[in-house]
Amino acid sequence: MADERYLYDSNSHKAVMYQAGEHLYPISGSKAQHWVSGDYIFSMETQAITYWILGKDVYGHIGNGELTREPIYYFGA
Repeated sequence: MADERYLYDSNSHKAVMYQAGEHLYPISGSKAQHWVSGDYIFSMETQAITYWILGKDVYGHIGNGELTREPIYYFGA
């Protein structure tokens, strides 16, 4: 994995977060909101799974193992 990569909104194709190490930060901030572990993204606030990574696509975790039908975000360069 590269040292830094960006997460883009699937609809607008605008960068919304960036990953540095294991943490995800908002584009306009410096406080980590999430951390990445394997194929899962966890909320720093709730410690719960918030997203699931499949390749470069990122799906929302609705709960009870359910995911959004379409990717919410995707990883770019």
